[in-house]
Amino acid sequence: MIYRNFRSKRFLCGVLYFIGIVVISYLITWFGKDLYMSKTIWMRDTNGDVIAAAPFSPLTIPPLGTDRNGFNLFFQLLVGAKFTILFVFGVCIVQVFLGTTLAHTPSIVQKNFRKICKVYFFIPTVLWAILWMFPIMLHSQLTGFNMDIIIKQFTVLCFALLPAVILYVNQEINLFMKNEFVTTSKILGASKFRIIRKHIWLYLKEILVVLFLQQFVQLFTLLIHLSFFGILIGGRGVDYDTGKPYSLTNEWAGLIGLYKNEFLAAPWIVIAPLLFFTVSIFVLHMMIKGIKKEQGSSLYSMYKKTKKEPYEQRQKKKEIDKSLFIPVSSKSIEKGS
Repeated sequence: MIYRNFRSKRFLCGVLYFIGIVVISYLITWFGKDLYMSKTIWMRDTNGDVIAAAPFSPLTIPPLGTDRNGFNLFFQLLVGAKFTILFVFGVCIVQVFLGTTLAHTPSIVQKNFRKICKVYFFIPTVLWAILWMFPIMLHSQLTGFNMDIIIKQFTVLCFALLPAVILYVNQEINLFMKNEFVTTSKILGASKFRIIRKHIWLYLKEILVVLFLQQFVQLFTLLIHLSFFGILIGGRGVDYDTGKPYSLTNEWAGLIGLYKNEFLAAPWIVIAPLLFFTVSIFVLHMMIKGIKKEQGSSLYSMYKKTKKEPYEQRQKKKEIDKSLFIPVSSKSIEKGS
């Protein structure tokens, strides 16, 4: 199933895009420290007089300009790409795995779970995430970068979107179990484990990849929403030179949240990370379309039935010579008898 997805050029290009940007991010982190750590706070003329101060526009310092602290936005975003993409990738893996596993629970458990989720879904997911992650952010300002903070944020986001994944997978399983061949397998004595292994899992493999990519998009959107409330992955610190806050991991949503008030004064600071998010979400949608197209063509070729003409229609139609037949009347029949 995975190899069939790689036949899609859209899916393959998307995989190469994310792998490429993560590899570039690590290379810049290891070998290009001067690129993303250097500051340009003041700009002076030939006489040494200050003529401009950070932030600088993309026209002054290409390609994306600088932030309020004087850091080059382009290299900051490339460095933060590995944290953003790998963090979301890990959350999606855990969500899909736990969602698929917990969706196989008995029907009584599922009914009670649906009742609980009805109350849970009345409150937006972003508010649950803010409620659980805000104390973590207060702790990060005191301790700085700490792996425990990322683990706690990782756990919160895993469980924030998990109920929706469980309900979706369970609904797909219930619809699939209504097929006649599954009912026939039950009547013939197939065990539940065999039905899961031979039927349900083969069906779920077709939709789990699409579900994984859809969760990727949902988490990107959730990170953007959280950033407007000051929730940053990895926490935030304060630059002692300028007194401005900064993201400890340089993840993309963090720049949006820190500089949302700069949109009118220096819009490129907010537009730059939004551009990276937009391109990544566009690539994810292209990957989803490529997978659906590949799965649709494979399923069509798998279940396609060639229409065979009946035997009588395949025979050559012969024209009948009416002169070989003599009309028979009722009188001739009586004479013959």
